[in-house]
Amino acid sequence: MALSSFIYLAYFDITNYFLHSIVVCAGLWLLFKSNRAGYFFTGFFVGILWFYWISLSFRYYGDLAWLIPIIIIGIGVIYGLLFLIPSLLTNSAYIHAIALVLLSQIAPFGFNWFSFELMLYYTPFGLTSLHAMFLIASILLVQNRRKGYKFLALVCFIAAFDFSNKELPQLPNFDIEIVQTHISQDEKWQTETIISNVQENFKIIERAIEHQKRLIILPETAFALYLNKNEAVMDRLLEYSQDIAIITGALTYEDEKYYNSAYFFDKGIMQRADKIVLVPFAEQIPLPDFISNYINELFFGGASDFSQAKSPTDFIVNGVKIRSAVCFEGSRKEIYEGNPQFLSVVSNNAWFLPSIQPTMQNLMLSLYAAKNNTIIFHSVNGNGSKTIFPRKSIVKTILEWF
Repeated sequence: MALSSFIYLAYFDITNYFLHSIVVCAGLWLLFKSNRAGYFFTGFFVGILWFYWISLSFRYYGDLAWLIPIIIIGIGVIYGLLFLIPSLLTNSAYIHAIALVLLSQIAPFGFNWFSFELMLYYTPFGLTSLHAMFLIASILLVQNRRKGYKFLALVCFIAAFDFSNKELPQLPNFDIEIVQTHISQDEKWQTETIISNVQENFKIIERAIEHQKRLIILPETAFALYLNKNEAVMDRLLEYSQDIAIITGALTYEDEKYYNSAYFFDKGIMQRADKIVLVPFAEQIPLPDFISNYINELFFGGASDFSQAKSPTDFIVNGVKIRSAVCFEGSRKEIYEGNPQFLSVVSNNAWFLPSIQPTMQNLMLSLYAAKNNTIIFHSVNGNGSKTIFPRKSIVKTILEWF
């Protein structure tokens, strides 16, 4: 439970750095005091408490809701085994620790949301694997209780802190409207809802123009249609773009391929950014074709995987470059190639509500914002729209007090 508590504390907006530090250190202490059964069940409950929400999306795939408990237990077993395997290879707690931190860098099927670094976000510790290893080493050295190890433990503990002194980016010198909508997933793709949502989106854009915003960002698939095939909506957005720049999510159908895209309209010109990293087992089955085709046929009515672009796309507003990302790719290193100063992320987390998923997503985005010194503009259908700033070094903040 302790290794999962930071998520639930953040869910209830409890971000006290001292409390988070105590909880994380206690969780790591208990983990490395465990026997093999303890390792397995720690991983089992970490998997469930962190990722149970993945199963909730199956409510919207025909009659697949019966898979929800099976998926939850399956997630628990996978992470239970990941925690157990190092303890089967050796009795050394130090090797267990190194193996677990390294395993957290492996993204099974491209899913990278389990991270020891994520546990450290609301603490004064650094946000790299090396910082995590220093912190764990200090705990293991104290547990060892050998004479002379206490000083080394103190050195490792201090080395785990964030002493970075980078200059943080500043917001652009124009006003941005970040939209949050609340459209339930079971209604989003109904014809009547699509029509009413298009009209509501137009009203939101018109209000932003009235308030003299320079840029408005709408969520993933805010226009729940193949936007490149709908000339009437495209023409309307191009018309609005004479007064305001618009970033919005929508689908694309082109050359017999499907894309999840972010569209950009400004000064009568349209630009499109197709997703470069697809969600595993949702937008793409990351398995050989003969298996993925069978799974798509069995569970998803024969639907085809989405296609993907090869590289990230930047939009430019008033000379300011803004990298585009759609939902999941905002938490992947590929989208941060070149360390963009600004990132627009459009998401739809209505698939998973109610759950901790929006909290997890914003934690992941916050982690990557800190790692890459990037300001993120996150527009969501569901919960979580906000501007995410890179984390300031807690140690630097404390030193400034003196």
